[in-house]
Amino acid sequence: MRGLPAWTAVLLAVAISLTGVAIDSVSGELGAGFTVAFVLGCVVSVLAISRRSLFVAGVQPPIIMTLLVPLVYVISGAGADVFSRTQIVSVALPLATRFPLMIATTVVVVAIALIRAFVLEPRSTRPAAPYIQRTAPAHARR
Repeated sequence: MRGLPAWTAVLLAVAISLTGVAIDSVSGELGAGFTVAFVLGCVVSVLAISRRSLFVAGVQPPIIMTLLVPLVYVISGAGADVFSRTQIVSVALPLATRFPLMIATTVVVVAIALIRAFVLEPRSTRPAAPYIQRTAPAHARR
């Protein structure tokens, strides 16, 4: 089996995205470092994942973005009340402004996954032969 298992590929994408968060933590805003790291992490993940786990790579960009961006803004505004109207808007607005990035990354990742699944690594068209045991097992041949 070639490629990473699904959970490892997700961790890879999250780790690369968190590297972008760390780069942008100097400025206090998620900017170009996070954007590049998020796209790069998702693309590397879909290229490194095993063929049978391509679905996970296709659905991970929206999930990572939906969890990571609000989490970063909640942690950065740790002094405020989490359920105040101001805090909810300050968490939802960055997520809404990154929606085009999330959609574009998802489209690119799904396109790469489809190319990998149907063009680069097609399944064999030959049906599998049924398993027939022609000789007796070793323990029965005594």
